[in-house]
Amino acid sequence: MAAAVPGGPVGDALAGLVRVALAARAFGWPLGLALVVVGLAALAASDRLRRPAAAVGGAVVGALAALAARRLLGPQLELSALASAGLGAAVLGAACAAMPPLFPAAAGALAGALAGVHLPIGGRAAVGAGLGALAAALLALAASRAVAVVLCALAGGLALGVGLLAAAGTRPIASELAIRPFALLGFAVVAGVAGAAFQLARGAAAARPRPGALRD
Repeated sequence: MAAAVPGGPVGDALAGLVRVALAARAFGWPLGLALVVVGLAALAASDRLRRPAAAVGGAVVGALAALAARRLLGPQLELSALASAGLGAAVLGAACAAMPPLFPAAAGALAGALAGVHLPIGGRAAVGAGLGALAAALLALAASRAVAVVLCALAGGLALGVGLLAAAGTRPIASELAIRPFALLGFAVVAGVAGAAFQLARGAAAARPRPGALRD
């Protein structure tokens, strides 16, 4: 797998995905079944469960943001990686639960900051990260419902994929797929796009006025 996975942050993320899949398989079918249920709920109903979805999504974004900050700042942070991730998850998860549109904005800000770090302005990566975070957050906020549905659906596809691998037990094909992150990501993207399209189409249909209402 090492030869097929790129280096840098992308490689670290893919390696982390493999570790998650293997850890889930170690817990067996009970965790697998739970992940399948969570994944299906995110794929089919995250738009209707906006507050809980925002709370969980915000917690994930907060944990990732804390780990990214720790990676960039290094020894300047005194907290351990686990403590940093827990603190970030608790703070942002609670904030997003109170104000659901904050979830897509925070996710956009994190993506924009990570991209902006590699596009320094005036020779300063911090300025590039700040401007990238601001621009991406505003764009995500402008389409907050669609962005939240897409992100939750993609996460649901990933949870469903990992859950199926964990529920498959000792089957050889599950063991093979668990160490192939691109296969798992491909499944997550296909399932996530289908789930997001279903939810957005259902929401658009519900928003259309009925013919009888127009006559009234």
